[in-house]
Amino acid sequence: MKLLLNKFFFVLILLFLISCEKENEREPFNLYRNSQRQSNYEDFGRFWTGVALLEKVSCTDTSGFIVFPLTISGNKFLTATANGFIVCFEHMNLFWEYKLPQNEYVVSNMVATPAEDIIFISNAKNLYSISKEGRKNWMVALDDTSKFFTTLLATKAGVYFASSSGFLYRIDFSGKILWKVLLPLPTTNCFTEYKDGRIVVNLTNDRLGETDTVALLDTNGKFLWKRNFERIRLLRYPIVWKDKIFVIGYKEENGQLVGYLICLDANGNTVWAKDFGIIPRYLSISESGEIYLILYNLGVGETISKIYKLDTSGNVLNTQQITAIFYTPLFISQQIVGALGYVRGNPVMVFFGTDLTLWKTIDFYKYPSVLNIPAILEDCTMIFVSSYGNYFVRVDENPIIKLLPW
Repeated sequence: MKLLLNKFFFVLILLFLISCEKENEREPFNLYRNSQRQSNYEDFGRFWTGVALLEKVSCTDTSGFIVFPLTISGNKFLTATANGFIVCFEHMNLFWEYKLPQNEYVVSNMVATPAEDIIFISNAKNLYSISKEGRKNWMVALDDTSKFFTTLLATKAGVYFASSSGFLYRIDFSGKILWKVLLPLPTTNCFTEYKDGRIVVNLTNDRLGETDTVALLDTNGKFLWKRNFERIRLLRYPIVWKDKIFVIGYKEENGQLVGYLICLDANGNTVWAKDFGIIPRYLSISESGEIYLILYNLGVGETISKIYKLDTSGNVLNTQQITAIFYTPLFISQQIVGALGYVRGNPVMVFFGTDLTLWKTIDFYKYPSVLNIPAILEDCTMIFVSSYGNYFVRVDENPIIKLLPW
């Protein structure tokens, strides 16, 4: 009997150690899918593009959603309402909800740790962690006079964000502020993990004609290198693919605005730079290193976006023009890429093949206003949350089509 009990406890300990190891191997959850900001969902499969359905969902607050949804595991995602409810859904089913104190609401994006604890900042400058079961883990008041904070970045080393007063923060998953450092210039609104918790940031004067900087910082907030780009105004955020860093920006040359896509190596040296006749806006990259770059405005009196597909050496593979404006990068799946665009002010979901041939468009104009970045679930369902009432727009497929063998 004693021998059996010993074996039982041994098996329990072994299972516990295996589960901890698997959790440590998991990646955190971020906006734009991962900490490298690749907007890549290829491991999920191929996006469904059959139908868009308006769904009224059951939750306590009907004031509308104000936060881009964050996808976590098991076809679940999180968002928040204008009245301070944090909500977690599994597809269309409410999984749990958590109410912030009176007059508090979320003002940042959400990120989640590998253990799926959700972290965000409220308008009261409180940093929160909510468990994956919907219970408060901790709350930390930020001693910062800033009105705004950048997009949060979760890595295995902790969570990073910057304030509008120029401080860069790193916190651990227990809520301890490990350090805050004053940056020489403000960052663009979003930054990226390079490797092992090191982060790459765009430091910008936010003015045309000035010299902006790309920098790599270690987990202690120390600069490992800085690279200046004379007269180039850097935009958005870097993306990382293997040991390469890609940034976009523009400058004025002979009275014209010229856009740039720049590839840097691990030491911050320019591997190549490619110029374009219009301003770059968004960047994403596939698992195999195919770069998708959105630029606009190409038209006169009409908004026209141009999309490039390039390889990691900067060679153009395909191009596409479309009468639309995009406020997100292209999201990548197997065989299909897509984003929510606007045509004459009306939202349209636009899908392309990976060679940029137009695949399909779905009008969203008849639906309540949606936030541009969707939750993309593990089964490739896309869910947009509405800022008007408790509505979602679900991009899915006819159930019969899903059952077919092709």
